[in-house]
Amino acid sequence: MSQYTHSISSIRSYIQKIYSDGLARSKHLSDRKIEEVLTNIGLFKFKGYVRVYKNDMGAHSVDDVLMLYFFDKYLTRMIMDVTSSVETKLKTTLVELCYKQIKVLPNGHPQKNNPFFYLIQDNYKLVEKNDEEVEFSLNYGSVRTWKNSEVEINENEVYLHYGLYYKDTYDFDTNKQHFLGTETLMKLHDGINYPPFHYFVESATLGTVIEIIKYLKIGNYDVLQKIATKFGVTNENIDFTPYLERLKEVRNRAAHRERIFNRSYRSISRVRHFHRISQGLSDHKFMDVYMFLFSMLGKIDEFNNATEFENGEIIRLFDEFKKDHLIEQDSKSLTTQMSDDEFEKVKGFVLNRMR
Repeated sequence: MSQYTHSISSIRSYIQKIYSDGLARSKHLSDRKIEEVLTNIGLFKFKGYVRVYKNDMGAHSVDDVLMLYFFDKYLTRMIMDVTSSVETKLKTTLVELCYKQIKVLPNGHPQKNNPFFYLIQDNYKLVEKNDEEVEFSLNYGSVRTWKNSEVEINENEVYLHYGLYYKDTYDFDTNKQHFLGTETLMKLHDGINYPPFHYFVESATLGTVIEIIKYLKIGNYDVLQKIATKFGVTNENIDFTPYLERLKEVRNRAAHRERIFNRSYRSISRVRHFHRISQGLSDHKFMDVYMFLFSMLGKIDEFNNATEFENGEIIRLFDEFKKDHLIEQDSKSLTTQMSDDEFEKVKGFVLNRMR
């Protein structure tokens, strides 16, 4: 393997380097202001946006690069909001469907109205791991929120922190004996006060919820397929798992502040109205992803075609971005100082890489 030879540069020396590489100076910010901005952005992250223009540096300026970064930062905020809405819908649907199913189990069935059913091993499909099938279990990271509390809580905090309230009020050993006494359970971790299913799902990360949906079953009741139907994927020949993995992918990229607007994303099988109006769009670019999130929220029927969606939702993002107070502050007012022509140039560049 090769030895790492890259020389470490300062923010100031890097700014001079990109100028020498052909990137034009800012029309609106002094080099000192740019240094201040890059101190908050981070040089490593900023370089990722410079590379977007690497094949045509002479046609762009440092203003263009900064606008890419700040628009992507704004876009990240929007993605976190939309994906959080999808996550909430996913959690609510999961709990509703599962509780409905255990409610209709016949009288005398050990899982009828049993809110701890999710800990029973037989309620999960086998997991393929290293070319072998193994039993599903919740890893420690997914349950440690429910580690037994050693500190008494203030009663004033009860309604603000329902998890603390539960752990201070209920005991898993008692619930285990009552609800799960004769059942074979998945691998459980010591010191965890496992809660009822609805408590657990509400506190779980998106990744944990997705793993549960993929593998959970109650008898012949396949939770993955039932969830898919609630999200408009009614064709049983279409696997809903890529939908969940795509949701996790875009959420993770946003959460870690990776580039959003010009990345490639995993593809899915488009269905129904989403399939009809997305004709002509790349199936792994941001425009398709944003449309996908709207379809997951049941909001895609408002649009008749991809152009209408772009004009109604994507262009709106640009308009609101330019007026955003926090972005204006972070950019040292670059977003408001740029001319309309300069802004439209950046917008056109971004749109071409979103489609």
